[in-house]
Amino acid sequence: MSWIAVALLRGVYFECSMTGANITLFRRHLCNEKYSHCWTELDKFPCDGTAIPQSERMAVLSIIRAESQVLGWILIGSVMTFTFLLTCVARCYSPISYMQLKFWRMYTQKESQFLDSYTAQHAEKLAERNITSFFDLTKPIPMRSPPRQAWEKISSFYKFRSMDQYYSILHKYVSTCEDLENPVVRASLRSENDFSNPAALAFVDESKLVV
Repeated sequence: MSWIAVALLRGVYFECSMTGANITLFRRHLCNEKYSHCWTELDKFPCDGTAIPQSERMAVLSIIRAESQVLGWILIGSVMTFTFLLTCVARCYSPISYMQLKFWRMYTQKESQFLDSYTAQHAEKLAERNITSFFDLTKPIPMRSPPRQAWEKISSFYKFRSMDQYYSILHKYVSTCEDLENPVVRASLRSENDFSNPAALAFVDESKLVV
C-alpha cells in the first residue's frame, strides 16, 4: 500500500498510464479544446516525441500530476482513518480495561527484555563452557538448561481466555507446569465460547514474529 501512495504522490506512473488511456471523457477533460492536436498526441506528452510546444505539454501534465497527488493523499487519509477506526473499535470492544491493558503491554515488553538478556547470558556461558572443555581436554561442567519441551511450550502463541490470569504463554507455563525439568502442563479451564484473542491483545505475540 505504501508504494502505491508514493507512486501516486510522485505522479510519474499515473501520468504515463493516463496519457496512454483511451478514455474520451478524460481526454476531453485534459484537452478541453485548448490545444491543437492534444487528443491525437496525448500519449506522447510524457516523452519529447511531439510537435506540441513544451509549455502546452507541461500545462496538461501538471494537471495529471496534481490529480495523481490528490488521489495519493486520499489513499493515505483513507488508510489512516480506517486504522484509527479499527483501533477505536478494538479498544471499545476489548474485554480488558485500559489500565490493565497498559500494565499488560508493559509486562510483555519487560518479559521480552529479560528473556533476551537471560538467553544471551546463558548462551554465552554455555558457549564458554564448551570451548573451555574442548581446548582444555576436560569434561564439561554440568549446566542446567530448559528442556526442549519447555522451549516448545513457550514458543506457541498466546490464547486469551477470560477465566485465566496469565499475561503471556511463558507466564502460563511457569504457573501451570508441575515439573519444570520434565514439563507436563496441567489442563486449564477454558471458556466454551472464547477461543480467539481480542484485537487489543495483538501485542502479546509481537516478539515471536520478529526473527
